[in-house]
Amino acid sequence: MDGKKSDTDTTPTGSVDVRAILKFSCLFVLVYGLSMAAWSVVGGGYSKFYRATGELLFGSFKDGGVVRFSQSADNKDNTNIIAYNRFCTDKNGEMSRNGYYHNTRTGDYMYTVFLAALILAAPLSLKRKVRAIVLGFILMQVFVIFHIAIIVIKLLSDAPVSLLILTPRWKDTAAAALIISNHVTTGFIVAFFIWILVSFRQQNWAEFVIQKKTKG
Repeated sequence: MDGKKSDTDTTPTGSVDVRAILKFSCLFVLVYGLSMAAWSVVGGGYSKFYRATGELLFGSFKDGGVVRFSQSADNKDNTNIIAYNRFCTDKNGEMSRNGYYHNTRTGDYMYTVFLAALILAAPLSLKRKVRAIVLGFILMQVFVIFHIAIIVIKLLSDAPVSLLILTPRWKDTAAAALIISNHVTTGFIVAFFIWILVSFRQQNWAEFVIQKKTKG
């Protein structure tokens, strides 16, 4: 034996599986497009869920704080978030209030269906897709709740409501957090990382984008 490897030995190599990536891309675009188009059917229910979650978690505070979530009259996609101070009234005898108008379609639903499209387009078993959808939805709602909390903090701390007394530093922090969480790219980035977290094990990435080959 001369120590040389036999011509029949194989060494695993890999290359990008273009067909797999194209299949994933087409499925993603299809699912995401259909989901966004379905807003006219499911939007009412999603918006009600958003408002009910807000009311449940942030509807009432000590020291006279009240927060109400309602559908906007001029745009059905918008949710009016109004914070009141029951113990502070204006010259007309009305409770002091601050308002915020949030679009549930482009501010929350869009990111949720983006995540769902990524999961459904990925080459996963049905069982893993179902688990990933459930876990992904829960984690996306954590992001949504965080966003609502930032909005409520701003409304309650700003004049004329002024129920939360924040230092200038914390006021600036809340303002910056609201700007960042409102930015369209933030929701997509959060959804993307949730997709990775709930869908893939470490070895799945190689299986997803690498096509195994052998050489003789």
